Amino acid sequence: MKNLLVFGPIGDFGGRELETGFIASSLSDDYNVTILTTNYLTHKSQVFDFVKESDVKILNQLIYNRNIWFKIITYIAYLKSFRKKPILSYVSNKLAKKTGYRNYAIKQIEQEIDNNEAIVVCAQITSNYIDHIVNYAYKKQIPVFFRTSNTIKVEDVFKKNWLNKVTLFAHHSFSNAERLSSLKTHNYKIIDQCTFKEDELLSLKPSKAFKNVLCIGRFSDEKGIKELFNFFANHVLNLNIKIIGDGKYFNELKSRSESIKNVELLGFLNQTEILKHFERADAIIIPSFEESGPLVGLEAMAAAKLVVSTKVGAMEERLKGLENQFWFNINSPETLEKVLQFILKLNSETIEKIALENRRRYVEKYKMTMIKSQYKNAIFKLLQK
Repeated sequence: MKNLLVFGPIGDFGGRELETGFIASSLSDDYNVTILTTNYLTHKSQVFDFVKESDVKILNQLIYNRNIWFKIITYIAYLKSFRKKPILSYVSNKLAKKTGYRNYAIKQIEQEIDNNEAIVVCAQITSNYIDHIVNYAYKKQIPVFFRTSNTIKVEDVFKKNWLNKVTLFAHHSFSNAERLSSLKTHNYKIIDQCTFKEDELLSLKPSKAFKNVLCIGRFSDEKGIKELFNFFANHVLNLNIKIIGDGKYFNELKSRSESIKNVELLGFLNQTEILKHFERADAIIIPSFEESGPLVGLEAMAAAKLVVSTKVGAMEERLKGLENQFWFNINSPETLEKVLQFILKLNSETIEKIALENRRRYVEKYKMTMIKSQYKNAIFKLLQK
């Protein structure tokens, strides 16, 4: 079988970890797949829900194992920090960066590329090393399949001629693909996501009421969770909202939530625990400023829940033509209040009808077998050129 290298900044938890693991798993039926990550990850990483630990290489581990100089200064940095973090977290320390760390890292990446017939990138256009990987693979005539993992911005494309050397892009939506329309060469396919808890979500009962709302995401600027929290803190509605996730705003908002009856912050939960909350929820709310998907939107559709969302990522394309047109602007609280008040007036039969229509759309277009087949077909054709 041919060898494929999947490359990206893969850590422990997040949509990219799940998607990268799924892609690697999907392709491993037909190819020898290795994942190379520029991030540090632990055995708890969600990527290991799909692949064996032996199939994953950590760039800093390669550098630490292969170069005695970097091993010594890594260990010194590790001791000086009183061993606060795992030792691999110190490989790219200040002294290492001054004494050739990046050049050596690039050599290790090139060595890995040389051993493969194709490269699959799961990253942002702005992610570290991506430009060098594409340029090097292009020079070696090794095809690159680039799965973009974020909302592409105009400034991301500026003065990046190497993007023209990508053999094939995979975007979540046409709206994201259009952001690369200025490229001279932009071959792409639209491959969306799927839920990885498909059977469980498809077996849930559809929504018939609108009382319990669920939001899932990192407490970071682009996710809009702080703005969503402030909305529910300042508006009295006959709704209960639970927010799953953690991040830089969590402690601040958790403290404030203690005095708000209808808002509950649950912190980080594993997939099994999240499923229990999906079962109890009537709707999923997506307040993000930026997304490529998001995955939770498709999970809500599979679970036959209502979706209340900003016009972010692939959401408009996913719900196009359906009755579920519950959009708002997270910077405009009155738009959120308006759409929530509208849904609150819907009767049980209408809510169930909309929820089941969302599920049918998922089954028709986004089932795991379909998305897996799209990846396999794309890579097969890539290697035939």
